[in-house]
Amino acid sequence: MTSQLADIPLVNQSHDGELRPTTALRALKKPASRRSVLRGVAASALTVGALSLTWGNSGRAFAEESPSGLAGWDRNDCKDAYPSGYEEEKDVGGQFKNAAGACYGGPISSDYCDADGWFRSGTGKENGVDYTYEPTSSACGEGQPKNAWRWTTPDGKVYRCSDGYRWVTAEGQGAGVLSMCRAQVS
Repeated sequence: MTSQLADIPLVNQSHDGELRPTTALRALKKPASRRSVLRGVAASALTVGALSLTWGNSGRAFAEESPSGLAGWDRNDCKDAYPSGYEEEKDVGGQFKNAAGACYGGPISSDYCDADGWFRSGTGKENGVDYTYEPTSSACGEGQPKNAWRWTTPDGKVYRCSDGYRWVTAEGQGAGVLSMCRAQVS
């Protein structure tokens, strides 16, 4: 049977003896004390607090590895590579040339990426100029060598910035430039 709001008597209303005490808690051997109730509230708050740490995006990216075994950074804010941060630079070419900057450390382009979104490896020729692409794991941060990190732009897109050298050879002369492959990962 469902109770209706109109069926609940007012405090100052006479009840003519037809009201009975509730039987909802009669199965309890001993009524709950104030301390037991507070302990239950505290345990519930701790449980909800611990669960909330697992909800949503905590800002960490998983440690990743390229198909060739290059190690990526474990975070997506680049603070492990550059603790004081840096100003992102615009791409010099490729599909993100007109997008918000996301990488730092040399010429940046999606043209320097392989099909998996890591700095490419190999050679090529454009307009009579030879190019050699070589990924590196020694150009960023300190400690364990890493090749790439993830960076989130203000619009919420996540990019992988992968390091490598782009060697340019023309007429027998060559020079290597630290460059960045920028690939969108989400």
